[in-house]
This record gives sequence, structure tokens and C-alpha cells, in this order.
Amino acid sequence: MKTALSKLDFFESLGWFGNIILSIGVIPQVVQTWETHDVGSFNWPFLLMWAFGVFFTFIYIVHGDLKSGKKQFPLWLNYMVNILATFYLCYAKLIYA
Repeated sequence: MKTALSKLDFFESLGWFGNIILSIGVIPQVVQTWETHDVGSFNWPFLLMWAFGVFFTFIYIVHGDLKSGKKQFPLWLNYMVNILATFYLCYAKLIYA
């Protein structure tokens, strides 16, 4: 018989797995941009909406976690990596465009 704890572990594992994939997914773009300085295919509306979207969502998650006392570290990982990556891509767009 499955317990509530095993279901929680399963769904928490899914959360970790999904957020690790999302965190890693941006790294090839960052590496390619770093190496080639090619930012021609990036458009500002996309970059800014993505950057501020992940930033504001991270603030929302942190606020909710502090209020509830439960930390959702998979989400923290995903959003921290994406914040750094998107703001680097915005910086690269400014410098290399």
C-alpha cells in the first residue's frame, strides 16, 4: 500500500527532474553566445519578457515559501539559473549587437 509520503517523494522527484532539465536547457544557448558572440537571432521583447518573467516569478516563489515555511528548492534552482542566464543573454545582446 502506498503512503502519502511515497507519493510526495515521487512528485518531489518529478519536480526536481523537471526543474533540472529546465535549468540545464538554457546552458547551451549561454555557451554558444559566449563562444560566438552571435546575438542576432535574439529579439529584445523576448529577452526582456523572459528575464523579468523569471525574476518576478522567483520573487513570488520565495515569498510564498517564506510565508508557508516550506522551501521548494527545485523551483529555486531553476529560477536562479534562468535569472543568471537570461540577464547574461540581455547583457550579451547589449554588448555584441
